[in-house]
Amino acid sequence: MPRYVEVALPPPDSIMRGRDGWTYESGSYRLGWGDLVGLASKLGQALRGRSSCVSIQSDDLAAGLLAELAVLSRTASVELVRDGTPSCPLRASLTGGPGNPSLSIAEGGAGGWNPPQGSTYLSISAHGGRRAVYSAEALWGDAVSLAAFLGVRGSSLAVVGSAAGEFELSAAALSISAADHLSYSQAGSPPGDYGAAFVGASAIASIDGKLRRGLSFVGVEGPLEAGLSRSMERSLGSPVLQMYGVSGRGILFSNPIGFNVHGSSGIPITNVEAMISEVLEASWYRGRRMLGPGEEGELAIRGPFIDIGFNAGDPRQRRIQVRVSGRNQEWLGTGIIGRMDENGYLYPGGRSFV
Repeated sequence: MPRYVEVALPPPDSIMRGRDGWTYESGSYRLGWGDLVGLASKLGQALRGRSSCVSIQSDDLAAGLLAELAVLSRTASVELVRDGTPSCPLRASLTGGPGNPSLSIAEGGAGGWNPPQGSTYLSISAHGGRRAVYSAEALWGDAVSLAAFLGVRGSSLAVVGSAAGEFELSAAALSISAADHLSYSQAGSPPGDYGAAFVGASAIASIDGKLRRGLSFVGVEGPLEAGLSRSMERSLGSPVLQMYGVSGRGILFSNPIGFNVHGSSGIPITNVEAMISEVLEASWYRGRRMLGPGEEGELAIRGPFIDIGFNAGDPRQRRIQVRVSGRNQEWLGTGIIGRMDENGYLYPGGRSFV
């Protein structure tokens, strides 16, 4: 697996061109790339001269794909809404049958979310009533990096779980950057043919017997106890790889295919550096001490698509100074307590995307 790949966000027209043969399938919708681009273009036309922000009702992962394409193509900033009042001046929802998707656009809320300037952003409802916010650059950078780490370019993928979960949406963005087919189910068996799958936390307890056997891998949102991931692997008949994400940043850790450590949430993916640091620095000038294998402290991350100064919506995340080889370095403190072993495998103390 490559340690670094280029993650610069391509021009909008390059994003919109996509790939011939790309398809999406769920119980509610069947989309080709042309369908998805057509919906995004209609969204852009409706917004022109009115707003740069739209709320999209999300009860199928197709809505998340539309939101991600709109953000990546710099068409609009998008708020994904499941329950609650939309914050953007316009709201949109997918309608129509499986082979005839259409977009319904109406007046939205009275405000409440003002996207930052300088890019387009994806807002997702997160735990505790807050919102997780992804910049287009972070969304694309994580998707390209995860695809390189897992080697899934040109693959057919399936996602099972919440239509608006950060883990599930990170997997969906991966399909935009690299995969040729994506199947989705909230809790049941994904339709169609696929060679690998991603299972969000909401579906882990009920996934047994609902996936094809012999997949190249099943990526599951961690952390999970070693006994549970081994049991899942036996029942699903495919390698189960724990993965771990950070709100507003995407899936940043995964077990490598062929080097799976049950009970661990994996190693940093392509383009991501990680360490465990002291929880509190003695002073900003001295910085924190980097901890060794097995020592518990705060997870710190950095990488070319991780903007340390960007407010991704998680108040625990902030810029920290860590002293490495006698010099201070800037890292993103995640607020996540955990440890790493001598091979760089992460053992976090809390669930993914809190």
